[in-house]
Amino acid sequence: MGSLLKVLEAQGHTIVPPSDRKGLQPLLIPLSSRKSPKGPLYTCFLRWPDLSSTRGLPIVETARGSRQVQLLARSTDEYIHRALCEEDAAESSDSLASAAGQEGRDIYQAGAFRSSGLGSVDAYLVRKAGMYPDVVERLALNHVQKGDQMSALITAEWYTSKNHFPGWARPFEFNAHLYSSIDRNEEARDGARIALRFPWWTLSGGFQETAALAQLPSSAAEVRKALDMQSSIAKEGIPPGVAAARSPNQIAMDEADHLLNIVAAGEGDWDSVREPLAEKYREAGLSAVADFVLA
Repeated sequence: MGSLLKVLEAQGHTIVPPSDRKGLQPLLIPLSSRKSPKGPLYTCFLRWPDLSSTRGLPIVETARGSRQVQLLARSTDEYIHRALCEEDAAESSDSLASAAGQEGRDIYQAGAFRSSGLGSVDAYLVRKAGMYPDVVERLALNHVQKGDQMSALITAEWYTSKNHFPGWARPFEFNAHLYSSIDRNEEARDGARIALRFPWWTLSGGFQETAALAQLPSSAAEVRKALDMQSSIAKEGIPPGVAAARSPNQIAMDEADHLLNIVAAGEGDWDSVREPLAEKYREAGLSAVADFVLA
């Protein structure tokens, strides 16, 4: 944590109090802010409600009032590894390495990229450092630019199929757009519908764009109804008692997820949803998460 904050400062960020959460998605813990042409962007930890070991505390970026959250790195170590590798490859300075200190050297040794023999920083990152959405997408798009559609599609499927980014809609959204760009419209539609089964605030292009690509209505309620209907049809023919009934806790979690989806779809805002969201988490037995949302 200390090394991460020092690296963020060395990157030109301003450290902000973790309690400065007004206008931010309710599950975020702000770490720093940086200037951008469209206003301040905030680097944050994302506190998934279940805090599962497979998802941890990813590092994300967003703006106040933004309905979307962009994944930067799945963990603190992966964020620092990438920052140090890119600085080393650029041979511009060692300010980030100095800021990261011994903890940084334990993650990335100077010269590791050049000694790896890999042809690009992107190739090094996905093989040695971790998985990053923008890196995987760039690798896929590089294949498109070279006219190699098959390799692009394989890369995009790899992006979605190996559970690299559990809980994130973006890989499926990207895959859908890639299919759309080569006129494979049925696959694009199906990919967009899969993306909409994940949290809508984890889309990059946003809800409306994805709903249109999925050939679904443009309101949150209608999309939810359509997806629920598809799930019901898929379950037809299953003998009674085979599919476990949903518990009250699971139903409450579904409602909490939908409250966040509604805001991501453009209805309401993050601050107004905090109280009803906390209530649903309490119903789901997650009192600590409810307290966090309201803090």
